Amino acid sequence: MKFRIYDYENDRSVDLELTASQWKELQVFLKELKNPPPQDYKSVLDCYNSICTGLPPATRLTDKRRRAIVRAQKDGYDFEQVFRKVAASPFLNGKNSRKWRANFDWLMQPSNLLKVSEGQFSDGAPVQPAAPMTGNPFDEYGKD
Repeated sequence: MKFRIYDYENDRSVDLELTASQWKELQVFLKELKNPPPQDYKSVLDCYNSICTGLPPATRLTDKRRRAIVRAQKDGYDFEQVFRKVAASPFLNGKNSRKWRANFDWLMQPSNLLKVSEGQFSDGAPVQPAAPMTGNPFDEYGKD
């Protein structure tokens, strides 16, 4: 089978020829894109509840939570790693001036997932910035 495909990125047409088996394989692939395999949302909630024991448990699986889980998976987050960082953070577990604690919905917001995965709530010692450079490093160049 011959197809003419328009390549918008390069502003040109491309002729493509597929065999019958390639055409069937393409149809199966496109069907899978329309109907992705079911996600195991419950395992994500169970992982959160087993690791983040100091936070309010997530018991109900709502549509909003399903969408947040899918979005986080597409962005490549490792849930177990993120949940361990949350569990290790005193701030997120209520040791702050307001006694505020994170919860599953707060954590699954894209901006908060990014902050947690980058370690912004970790209890590690703050990194000291390097001292500014003084003088010209090339002053001694060629004086040998």
